[in-house]
Amino acid sequence: MSKCGDDSVRDACGHALAWLAVANGVGLWLALMLWFPALNHSEWSYGRWVPVHLNLQLYGWTSLPLIAWLFRLYKADAESVRPWTSAALWAWSASLVVGAASWLSGMTSGKIFLDWTGGALASFLIAQVILWVVLVAAWKRNQSTWDGKWRMGLLVVLMSLGMVPVSLWFASSPAVYPPVDRSTGGPTGASLLGSSLIVVGLMLAMPRVARLAGHGIRGSWLWIYFGISWLAFFIFEHIGGTHRDVCQLISMAMLLPWVWIIPRDWSGYDWPTSSKSWRHAMIAWWGLLVLSGWLMYQPGVLDRVKFTQALVGHSHLAMGGFTSSFCMLLMGLLTGSCVGSRWSVLIWNMAVLGMVIALKISGWFEGGGWSWMLEAPLWREIGWGIRAGCGLVMWLISVKWWLDWNQDHE
Repeated sequence: MSKCGDDSVRDACGHALAWLAVANGVGLWLALMLWFPALNHSEWSYGRWVPVHLNLQLYGWTSLPLIAWLFRLYKADAESVRPWTSAALWAWSASLVVGAASWLSGMTSGKIFLDWTGGALASFLIAQVILWVVLVAAWKRNQSTWDGKWRMGLLVVLMSLGMVPVSLWFASSPAVYPPVDRSTGGPTGASLLGSSLIVVGLMLAMPRVARLAGHGIRGSWLWIYFGISWLAFFIFEHIGGTHRDVCQLISMAMLLPWVWIIPRDWSGYDWPTSSKSWRHAMIAWWGLLVLSGWLMYQPGVLDRVKFTQALVGHSHLAMGGFTSSFCMLLMGLLTGSCVGSRWSVLIWNMAVLGMVIALKISGWFEGGGWSWMLEAPLWREIGWGIRAGCGLVMWLISVKWWLDWNQDHE
């Protein structure tokens, strides 16, 4: 799967690492604003920086490696298409700049990860359409080089991607909202199951689409369970409910088998040696993410940690730990080289773990009473200090990765 000569793939990975550095810088600033409230002295306060941090991580760092994957799948590095891939990448990054300016000015839909509104929404939709047109052009140019099943599969994916701008426009509307857990104001167990199954699908697809030697789990039971999980999502999402309802608890429990299934499935493939560090990190974070998410959703636990730093810690576990490892692994497969040295990978993951632990412990204390909001207990100051320290380490490493990437791929 790795072809280092693919400029479009390499450029997309470069954009991704740049946004990782920027988003981590914003995250560090947020940590400092919490630790030193006096830094909130302008209109660009903590509340306005939060959507910048979250959306740059999701639509910048997380999305661009997937775009690089699409460029590879559709062979978008052909001479007639290549200039347009660069235009699509810059349009994507430009829309993120417009979005950041919008959120800092206080313009947002008020929906987490769907803060796009007004001109920012228009710019992002235009960027998505440009990307889709580039992929259509690549598919038309290269369709004769693929066998029938592969060609039709890519066409189906292309048609699905064509619905993304419409879906984003619809989902960003403040008038539209998915079912929520009325007792917490957060997502239902079914919603968490559905979003996690998308990630499961990507993990199952990675070695297969990369056409690695070997094979995953044989037999149809894996795909039957995958289908049953999706069926459960649709049924239980329609039913709705809270984290005290059996159907929502079942939804979360259905994720637990994937902690074993994914490593078992991947073990049958012949992975490149360079992928070892990030692959092992991703598997470890995946298990921790699912198990801790299931524990935190239980009655009594979620009631205490909702609206606390414990949930922020879980988000960092998901994004800084699991998702970042997945993206690094994917970029390694696409380019044939591992991002970061073994030591930088280890330090990154240790910094993420330290931040997650500090946030989860702080969140548990927060849920025990409100006095910490009026006082400055030692545990709070230590927790915020660890958060800022780990954030500084992550930012410095991400900047180094971006600089090294540019130097290695000049």
